[in-house]
Amino acid sequence: MMKDDILATRPPPRPEERPLDDGVRYGPEVWREIEGVAFCHWDRWLLRLALAEPRGLDGIARELRARAANRRFSSDGAEAMLAQVADLRDRLARLARAPEDVLDAEERASEWLLKKAFKRVWQVGPNRRTDAMRNTPRRRLWARALRGNWPRLPVSPARFERELRSLAGVDGYDEHDATELLAFLVENRVDVLLVTAGSDLERMALHRGAMTVIIEMMELVDDSFAQMCEVFRASERAYLDLARAHAGVNGVLRDLLELAVWEDHGLIRGVEGFLSALPEEHADLAVRELAAIIAELRRERLDYELERALRLRRAVLAPWG
Repeated sequence: MMKDDILATRPPPRPEERPLDDGVRYGPEVWREIEGVAFCHWDRWLLRLALAEPRGLDGIARELRARAANRRFSSDGAEAMLAQVADLRDRLARLARAPEDVLDAEERASEWLLKKAFKRVWQVGPNRRTDAMRNTPRRRLWARALRGNWPRLPVSPARFERELRSLAGVDGYDEHDATELLAFLVENRVDVLLVTAGSDLERMALHRGAMTVIIEMMELVDDSFAQMCEVFRASERAYLDLARAHAGVNGVLRDLLELAVWEDHGLIRGVEGFLSALPEEHADLAVRELAAIIAELRRERLDYELERALRLRRAVLAPWG
């Protein structure tokens, strides 16, 4: 029997097995709009899974959090899906709708859609991402730690950062000798810019800009011989020495604390000692800032960074019993 004959005699799929899409869906495409609120195909898949999950979206979020904490899975992918679940919940709340209210009757009954949703969410993962997936709490807070607090500072490090960043005209991986040259150039440019800095606040801004530039350079270079680390620590020591007299200035402590929580290359070494030596009025301010940081990290369930923030709080409180 020919292939066409076999296809002709094959019974049509049951209604619940009938494909509901007329082509490939990657996820971010708009699937449905309700009262001006758009839902994409990632939302559709999550909603269909939620109907089959006894705890609904809560159960999906719980499994995603477990995957984010499990090294066998991609924490980045799990956190991206968690961000989509959170965004989906917000849109459902705005409309006062439950998952079953957004899916139509055919979608609610569709086994085909359930199988596709399971494969895309639990097996393939978010290879094509929405804005919510790209802007996860981890990425948002990391970006804020690097430079998000600068508008609050009396002198923004942005100008110095731009001058230092111009030295790193590379897009790829540097070998040891190139790293040594880049470290020398950064160190030399910091020294030159220090001559033009007219105040302690400007010098603080310079060293703070250098810290962010070096942190991001660490993704591009091979620093096996710790040349960039040494340049960073020189700026860190100078910054902390200057910050002791300016810890009460608007934004200084919050900026430093968030950077210490999120810096992930092991570059920052002196912050705990700096915090343990704060006078009482500045220690009180640090505790208040850390309370806000800790609450945010708990809310977003960023446990690794939360432990760092708790350690910083212990350093502040240690001298006061």
